[in-house]
Amino acid sequence: MELFITFFKIGLFTFGGGYAMIPLIKQEVLRHGWASISDILNFIGISEATPGPFAINISTFIGFKSNGILGSLCSTIGVVLPSFIIILIISKFFFNFQDNKYVRGVLSGLRPAVVGLILCAAISIFTSNFFEKSSVDIKGLLIFALTFMIYLRKKKMHPAFLILISGGFGLLFYGFV
Repeated sequence: MELFITFFKIGLFTFGGGYAMIPLIKQEVLRHGWASISDILNFIGISEATPGPFAINISTFIGFKSNGILGSLCSTIGVVLPSFIIILIISKFFFNFQDNKYVRGVLSGLRPAVVGLILCAAISIFTSNFFEKSSVDIKGLLIFALTFMIYLRKKKMHPAFLILISGGFGLLFYGFV
């Protein structure tokens, strides 16, 4: 039940999709002791690499690690239910209010906040992955730099290919050692 309530709150108070959830997920999961920071980073990677919405994937992984299949069901339903309820309510009234200057103002205010939350999540993941260990992960930084350079040169490349390429770099740098 605690998993359901926690992920319900995460789903209710996070705007902007799965990446904007990362800071709150990290905080709550560490506070409850459901996973370590290393586990969270692994879940982020796996959630990004597997099909389906990021928020559902990561909540399912954390729930499973914490309490098996029942935990994964509770956390997944918890994170999805607020969005489902809110979308039902908004869809009922949105077209009546979409041109309202107050609604447009609120939506315009939410956009930069979501970008800020995603940036905070990216910085948190970056520093946790490369610098919060006993030493700097040079191989990881190299994989990051190579993947980032490939993205900059091939902006139309599908993210799935970048994930596969970075997985290949990981196998090359870590798997054959």
